[in-house]
Amino acid sequence: MTDLRGAVAVVTGGARRLGKSIALALAAHGSHVVINYRGSATEAAATAAAARSAGVRALSVCADVTHVADVDRLLEATLVEFGRLDVLVANAGAFERTPLTALTEAQWDAMLTNNLRATSLCAQRFGLHMHAHGGGCIVTLADVAGIRPWVDYLPYSVAKAGIITLTHALAKELAPSVRVNAIAPGPVLFPEDFDPAIRQREIERTLLKREGDPQNIADAALFLIRNDYVTGAVLPVDGGRLLT
Repeated sequence: MTDLRGAVAVVTGGARRLGKSIALALAAHGSHVVINYRGSATEAAATAAAARSAGVRALSVCADVTHVADVDRLLEATLVEFGRLDVLVANAGAFERTPLTALTEAQWDAMLTNNLRATSLCAQRFGLHMHAHGGGCIVTLADVAGIRPWVDYLPYSVAKAGIITLTHALAKELAPSVRVNAIAPGPVLFPEDFDPAIRQREIERTLLKREGDPQNIADAALFLIRNDYVTGAVLPVDGGRLLT
C-alpha cells in the first residue's frame, strides 16, 4: 500500500499519546482515520478535528476493545461510515509497574487483558474481514520489554512478548492478502508519573542517549504500512536499547 490517499485506517487508542501521533501521520498522508477511544472522548474529538484539517474524513468511536462485542461494533461503525477497511493499528494498551513481591492476580489480568487480549481481538476480527475482502495491513504495538523484560514489569513484559508471537502467527494465518507487523518502541513518551530516576536510567541505556519522539513511532508505522513486501516483522524503534 505505497499510496495511502483514500485508504481507511483504524487506530485503537488513537485519541492521545502514540495513537494520536500515528492517526495524524496517516491523515497527513491522505488516509481517512477512525479514532477509537475508551474514556478520552474530548481528546478523541480533538484528534479527529486535527485529522480533518489535513483534508481527510475522520470518525471517533468509543469502544472497549477488550470486549469482542465492542470490537465488532468498531468494525461495523467503520464500514458504515467508509464502506471499506485497509489498515488497523492496534495501539490500545496499558502500562503499570508491578513489583514481583506485591504482584496481584488483578494486575496480571489487567495487563494481559488491556494489552494482549485487546490486540488479539482487534487483529482477529479486523484481519479476518480484510482477508475476506481483498486484503489490508495490521500494525501492532509491542515493546522492547517483550524481547528483554523489564524488572518490576513482569505482566506487561509477558503481554508484549505475547503480542510479538501474535504478530508472527497472524502474519502466517492471514498471508498472503493481509500483512501483519509490529513496532517495538523503546524509551518513548514515558507516562507523566514515571519515576524520573528510572526514566533517566533507561535513556542512558540507549545507544543514542536520548528519549524517542512519538513521531519516530508514527514514521515506523507508515513504513510498515506502505512497504508491501514486509510481513511478520518486529521493528525496534528504541535508540539501540536492545543492543546494550
